[in-house]
Amino acid sequence: MLMLLVEGFEAAILPCTLILLIPGIAVALTARETALPALTGFCLSVLIFSWLRFSESGAGWHRLFAALALFIAVAILLAPPVARLDLVALLGGALAGFAAAELWLPCVGAEFGQLLTRLPELGTSGLGSMAVYLLGALSPLLALGAIHHLTADWFLELIEPPLSIVGAAIMAGLAVATAVGFHETLVGKLFEWSLAYV
Repeated sequence: MLMLLVEGFEAAILPCTLILLIPGIAVALTARETALPALTGFCLSVLIFSWLRFSESGAGWHRLFAALALFIAVAILLAPPVARLDLVALLGGALAGFAAAELWLPCVGAEFGQLLTRLPELGTSGLGSMAVYLLGALSPLLALGAIHHLTADWFLELIEPPLSIVGAAIMAGLAVATAVGFHETLVGKLFEWSLAYV
């Protein structure tokens, strides 16, 4: 398991992982005071959908589903406070996480595929292994969540409104890029840059 965590930390510094980290950061910014439940939904969704795809239990989704999920996430996370706000934020984060996982998989397919073939010799398998790997890969995002939680409320109230617009713009821009197919160029470029580091 420790080997998987180390592999995840190594993945966190590769350009490919930006396709996970950028939407995750955008979720945290857009969700404002509900950043922690939104990030929880994001991380759980990335874990579940990545595991389903890598375990070949689920088929790939059309890019328009990923784009639609991002658009809905923006709408949910920008909505004014409602009852069960944490649950709503969790849902918005989960939708963004699904889209991010879908975009991320082609970028790391070969690298993580090699890791999966080595799981028997590492003595691990399944969802738990994916969770340990993603804990390392998403560590910058988890650190951001911790910083947000520890930041003084008065400072958050000051910076959250403009940052939420920035976060929403990032997610909406990624949704548009995905809808028109430009994400393939972006993911391909990140993959090339990642190969240069490996």
